[in-house]
Amino acid sequence: MLRVSFVDSRSLLRSKPDVLIFSGGDGFRMAEELGEDGLSRVRDFASAGGVYIGICAGAYLALRSRSSPSSSLDLVRAPIANLSADPPPNIALPEKYLFKCDGRHVFHPVRGDVILSHSGGTITAPLFGGPCWSSVEGGEVLAQYQGWTVGATLLVEEDAAQQTLIGKGAMLSAGHGKGKVWLIGPHLEHPDRPEANLLFGRMVREVGALSMIPPPPREGTEELVAIRRLLSEARVAYRGLEGASWTIGRKVWEHEKIGYFVNAMWERVQERESNGQKLLVPGMMETELSSIVRTIRSIRRDLALGQDTTEQAERLFEALSTCASSFFDAYFDWKLKASLASGRRG
Repeated sequence: MLRVSFVDSRSLLRSKPDVLIFSGGDGFRMAEELGEDGLSRVRDFASAGGVYIGICAGAYLALRSRSSPSSSLDLVRAPIANLSADPPPNIALPEKYLFKCDGRHVFHPVRGDVILSHSGGTITAPLFGGPCWSSVEGGEVLAQYQGWTVGATLLVEEDAAQQTLIGKGAMLSAGHGKGKVWLIGPHLEHPDRPEANLLFGRMVREVGALSMIPPPPREGTEELVAIRRLLSEARVAYRGLEGASWTIGRKVWEHEKIGYFVNAMWERVQERESNGQKLLVPGMMETELSSIVRTIRSIRRDLALGQDTTEQAERLFEALSTCASSFFDAYFDWKLKASLASGRRG
């Protein structure tokens, strides 16, 4: 059993974790949000013996980079194969295909489920813009791209996709000071890929995450009726934005991503009390969700009027991230307490 907490640039490393995980998103925005002070603290964490796991954008962030802006964690030298001054012609999803990087382009040949070779077997996980590596300095490649599934979308011609991806590194590890860095291109943590989830869980264990004592009592509310109602309203409201998307920073955010946040919380507030432990949601969650629902409805109205809603969408995704992070902190505490209670009864 592991104690899991969501952190932001302000709370980063406050809890002195064994493992720090940076997931997907916009690596440039991550660097900007952290600033040089935050980047330096993460470097020091790894140098002193901590473990850094970077997934997709979090993997790009860890690499030594000549890009502009140049800020990165500079933890590992691992040349990426999907970087070119002259990328292959794009044939699908142009908004997802590439972005400029110091006179060259990072391009994404395949989007969707890819097949990885790992430890003599294969595993399937979704690739949503993550890197593929030609090599890694002072480390080892743990898994390679072997192919993709029928449902995956090719963003370049098949020959170019094969040349870029097949046989290239999908997971790698390297040392940094006294610590270790694990970088992953595909999303092993995707909730719809249980086999990949198990691999990711084993990996976190193997790199040194320790079982934690139960968290202290959390203040909150056990009254979930209002929370369920607001999440239900949010689920209905965001569906009215079908087809909408916004370019925020270097990343395109589709309306479906609102659903990722909302549905993840909705599914978990339906769970029943477990082993005498009740889910205590954060006290401010009702207020935050009310604001989120109003913002979704406002965006829908303004889109119908032909207005630019990018600034509203940026605030919405920030609010969703904050609300979901605090909710999942409470949710994981609840599951840990329930598991420990079950063990005592057993």
